[in-house]
Amino acid sequence: MKKQFLSAAITLLLSSASSPAFSQTGNLGISSGTTSQNSSQNAFCEKNLKSTVTRVDKAALPEGYGDLKDIQLNSDFRFPKNDLPYSQPLAFNDPVTGQSVGVYDQNFVPGGSKVFSSWQRYGIAIGGYWLLTTGGGFSAKVATFIPFEADILWISDGDSFLIVKGCNGRFTVTAEVAAALLKYPTGKNGYIRFSTEGTGSAVLSEVGKDTVQAWRKVYANWAPATPPKVQSLGF
Repeated sequence: MKKQFLSAAITLLLSSASSPAFSQTGNLGISSGTTSQNSSQNAFCEKNLKSTVTRVDKAALPEGYGDLKDIQLNSDFRFPKNDLPYSQPLAFNDPVTGQSVGVYDQNFVPGGSKVFSSWQRYGIAIGGYWLLTTGGGFSAKVATFIPFEADILWISDGDSFLIVKGCNGRFTVTAEVAAALLKYPTGKNGYIRFSTEGTGSAVLSEVGKDTVQAWRKVYANWAPATPPKVQSLGF
């Protein structure tokens, strides 16, 4: 049951990053010499957010990705897929949002804490769980899994770095972000930092070398998606 719950939770987290609507939300934080042009809050966390309806065309697979393994994201939360491959570029086909390209990564302590990340062409998702153990000695050990979602992401970019602000574990990919990920040297693991909601700590986490190699495919010839049209319901 625990394994099924964790698989369902992370499937929901990672698959949502492919949404074209999601790709248009969130702010890029201040980087060396640049300032974000978008001062609005992330739509997922905007205070006093009004109810809205957004119409978005279903995404189609970009040109040049027809050689990727096709993954059908058609299992709901009751029966999550447990066979999603990590660290290789994939073509995802979602029955609601359409097609997308990305790569999954995981960094974990066997039997312990785990960091999941999804690196898709227009959105990044980072989440997972920490394992806290209490007791021992004269009392039984109690293991507690505490889920988390990242809200600030640090990405190396040559002699500088980008601070990407997100919400609920989701981050927008911009031209700067895509270019920075393409600069990571291949053949070895990469590093990112992230902080989780409600904390000020910045966790250092490795990204597998095969995932870094897959970024060359996912973010090649990157161009922004078409912004969605938003209609307010007015309440």
